[in-house]
Amino acid sequence: MLEITVDALPDFASLSDDDLERLLRGTEDEEDAVSRRRRELHERIDALRGERVARLRGQVEAGTLDLPAPAALERPLFEGTGDPPADDPGEVLPDVPSLSDDDLRTMILRLEREEDDISLHRRVLHGRIDILRAERERRRRGLHLDPDELGPILGGSR
Repeated sequence: MLEITVDALPDFASLSDDDLERLLRGTEDEEDAVSRRRRELHERIDALRGERVARLRGQVEAGTLDLPAPAALERPLFEGTGDPPADDPGEVLPDVPSLSDDDLRTMILRLEREEDDISLHRRVLHGRIDILRAERERRRRGLHLDPDELGPILGGSR
């Protein structure tokens, strides 16, 4: 079963406007870093997939392509662990053309799982940012966030 750990939101009633603003900026900065890492990961995955496609095209042209069963071509919607990956500047790709077909496929799958975890973490951060921005806006209007209003803010219903 997938378990996601999410930092609890602070007690808004005890949080000053300045503290709320700092928390929002910090969360936005974290989301920026996660998004940057996700884009870099996509570049690596795209490079590996490009090599794999080129190899498959070559096999098709040579008439040597042995297609896997259709189930082997499917990718589950989520294959991550549910935990954000450790901070890592990203690995440098090895000499991609020198990888075996199996190593290439394994590397693609590993990076896709990492991307799943990064994307999940990014979605959690987006939800947190939405809640913090809603609280900031409510304060500007002289109101405070009512917990019953979190559903509509996050796209759900009351």
